[in-house]
Amino acid sequence: MSTTPRFLTTAVILLLLINTSLVVYLIVDGNKSHQPYKREKLDTSALLAKEINLSAAQEKQHRELREVHFKNVEILYDSIRVVKMELFTTATPGTADSLLVLSNQKINNWQATINAMTVSYLQKVRNILTDQQQKGFDQFVIKMMQRGRRDSSRGR
Repeated sequence: MSTTPRFLTTAVILLLLINTSLVVYLIVDGNKSHQPYKREKLDTSALLAKEINLSAAQEKQHRELREVHFKNVEILYDSIRVVKMELFTTATPGTADSLLVLSNQKINNWQATINAMTVSYLQKVRNILTDQQQKGFDQFVIKMMQRGRRDSSRGR
């Protein structure tokens, strides 16, 4: 009988120590553990310049083309967001179908325009490259298309 209370006392004390240390850990390290992992990464312009060895003039041309492209495309992405917001917030059971059809038409048209602008931008970039760089650029574009992107309208 005397071992059971001693065992329970020891177990309770051990659990209290573990809980106390966990609380201390969460308080001390809590600010760090809930922050997203941040890694140093190059923007795609710098990454492209590094991967296919752009000259300084080519890099400057590419950055100019990129800025113009993303400035134009960002407007269309913003329009898509506005239409989606209207669709998701104002649709009622009676208007949902017609609003959905109209919204999809607008979004599809804008997305087709974005795709055409992107192809044009990629062709312009490709034109400033040498034959050897073009091969690397094609591989780079494929790699960029395959990786996950949260929001391609921001150009990051």
